[in-house]
Amino acid sequence: MSIEKRSSRTILNIAASFLIKGWAGIIQIILVPLILLCLGEYIAGIWLTVSSLLVWVESFDLGLGNGLRNKLAECVAKNDWHSARQAVSTTFIIIAILVIPLIIIALGILFNIDIYNILNVDRTIVSDLHTTITATIIVIGFTFILKIVGNIYLGLQLPAINNLLVVLGQSLAALGLYIFHLYFGTLTLLQVALISTIAPVMVYTCAYPITFHFYKSLRPSWHLFEKKMVNELFTKGMQFFVLQVAGIILFLSSNVLISSLLSPAEVTPYQIVYRYFSFATMLFGILVTPLWTAATDAYTKQDFVWIRNVTKRMKYCFLLFVILIIIMSQVAPYIYRIWVGENVFINPALTFMMSVYTIILIYSLYFAHILFGIGHIRLQMYVTLAEAVVFFPLAIIGAKVGGTPGIVAALSFVNIFCAVTNTIQYKKIITGTASGIWIK
Repeated sequence: MSIEKRSSRTILNIAASFLIKGWAGIIQIILVPLILLCLGEYIAGIWLTVSSLLVWVESFDLGLGNGLRNKLAECVAKNDWHSARQAVSTTFIIIAILVIPLIIIALGILFNIDIYNILNVDRTIVSDLHTTITATIIVIGFTFILKIVGNIYLGLQLPAINNLLVVLGQSLAALGLYIFHLYFGTLTLLQVALISTIAPVMVYTCAYPITFHFYKSLRPSWHLFEKKMVNELFTKGMQFFVLQVAGIILFLSSNVLISSLLSPAEVTPYQIVYRYFSFATMLFGILVTPLWTAATDAYTKQDFVWIRNVTKRMKYCFLLFVILIIIMSQVAPYIYRIWVGENVFINPALTFMMSVYTIILIYSLYFAHILFGIGHIRLQMYVTLAEAVVFFPLAIIGAKVGGTPGIVAALSFVNIFCAVTNTIQYKKIITGTASGIWIK
């Protein structure tokens, strides 16, 4: 792919993603008061916690989706469509074989722990917690195979289409919740969970035949399973998987800690503030996500000039986002009041700490997506694992000292390390001075 075509496709996908993510942002705004309306503050906090746990389950594709994304981008850069189709076929088959054992493992863990005690949930208020989690794990298991369609679009440098599939699932879920609420009023936790998880499956089921109608050269086939690719996909995929799981522990276990150490009701204000500032993260993600696969294409062709120029431009974008986040923190009380009313109290300290965390996070993402694209992620994996280990004791101390803002303060602190190492590693690689762990 030429420099001009790579850059123009990146810009086009960024523009399309802004529109799609804007749509997604509206859906997220609607979902929070809608879930509160359907479940009430206490049970809504439980669902928000459970849904964060289910993201852990979704990561159990062992990183094969991201491994396929990079492999597919490399094959397309070399115009090797036969190998690209082999990579798609091999990934689909491996995940299809793994689905049932992975579901059994997830359910085995669930049935051998006291989930009520872990999440600090009152059994007299919520009696169907185990049933809810069991049903949703099974539904999500079926998305393992189908959501690979999204990784194919990412590998083809079409992240806007992947974003569209995600937001269509969210939109269908919001519509389903609204219709059920109109007819039945207050919903059960199980009903909300099933509506929220089945909707994305329906979207991916429709997207599957459409995708391979237009991309016949990538259509998976049992006959194209390639044993030689298994090791390559697993090696790179497992690094992504470990990095993904460590990241999930950092980003999503806060819900569990808040519910367990404080109260399920405290998860609701945390999620409101988190989702509010996630708009900044989402917008920044729109800018950097296309860089992942574009960087793979550029690095495969040793086009370091393009990578340097793009990264330099992203520096100015980061500074603009810092200003945006500061403004968001100042107007936050007024936005909360309009969004969810005055029934949910939100500590100003929580808003401040979440703004700090968001700035650190987007700075880390600034370099992380380039490193993802060029495939040097082992150092990130080690650092993120170390952060996950350190986070838990710091979060417990933070919860005792400062409540929910204390947990976010711990989250902010540990994320500084990855932000620093990502910066150093990028500079070493781009200047050709990287060696040892810095080039892994």
